Amino acid sequence: GVEGTMWQQPALSPFAAASPGEFGSGAAAATVGSSASWAGAEGSQARPAPQFGSFGAPVSSGMSPAGGTTWNGGSQWSGACAPRPGELPGEGENGCGGSPAIGCAGSGSDASWRPLGLGAGASSSSSAVSPWVLGWLGVPEGPERPRMRRHPPFTWKPGADFLGEFRVSGDAREVVTKVGDFWEPGTVVPAAGTLQMSKGGLYHWTLLLERLPPQRPQIQFGLHGVGHSKPMRVLSSTRCSRARDDDPWEPRPAGDRALAEGDYVHVQVDLRGLHLPFGTLSVAVNAEPPEIVFDDIPLGSGGAAVSTTPVIAMGGDSARVRLCPAY
Repeated sequence: GVEGTMWQQPALSPFAAASPGEFGSGAAAATVGSSASWAGAEGSQARPAPQFGSFGAPVSSGMSPAGGTTWNGGSQWSGACAPRPGELPGEGENGCGGSPAIGCAGSGSDASWRPLGLGAGASSSSSAVSPWVLGWLGVPEGPERPRMRRHPPFTWKPGADFLGEFRVSGDAREVVTKVGDFWEPGTVVPAAGTLQMSKGGLYHWTLLLERLPPQRPQIQFGLHGVGHSKPMRVLSSTRCSRARDDDPWEPRPAGDRALAEGDYVHVQVDLRGLHLPFGTLSVAVNAEPPEIVFDDIPLGSGGAAVSTTPVIAMGGDSARVRLCPAY
């Protein structure tokens, strides 16, 4: 009852004929009544029409069942007025988070917060809502924050002996370009990466072949020991033949394959030694499946660690390779 007045079963209103799913189901939907039965204890002051919760039960002043609708001080709040994170229940002027300009729509955990008077498809602008409210809602007032840029896994750093042979550019020093033809025909010179790979690691990087000069198109890529020492495992771009250390070149088992400008070369070096006593180097071109090129990369023995670095080798003027960001 309300202030000592026993509430009587009211006559059914037109809402009782609605579908059970609209105001609830079962006996709760049958309790929906007209506003005539909602007179106060004094009898002279008319009370507002009853508000109905998510289950169809009328809610009196100052009472807000879970998922219901409250009528408090003349301000109507729609939906379930659950406290926002970090607030105690009932904080604020209307028990809904502290701002009389904010309401919540929906019920339960699916409630979406928006200023009262705005429909589900309406948008709140700064002219209708104060900046304090927008900040409280988390609506950005200025331009979007700059996004974090992905960076390559390493940078190119030619050795002192070949420093004049290359030009390294790009914001992250990810582009390496050959400057002039190397003086010895049929010979390429290496530029190493700053990444040092050792036993137990799994490493990935992607190369974009931006330019292959027609006079000397061959580019070699793979890995060298630190300081361009052994072990050396490289792959040629002209035939996809491969060479290790000082051994002669070996043809590709599946037949020759020439790489072209614009090809993406995905390199994976697995030094975990999960199934072999050696590491492996796999290569995939564009969206093709990877193939294992080397399966004999030494991991170190007798406590001596073996460190290797990525390497790119070029001989023709204006040959250019870009190291792509890691994903």
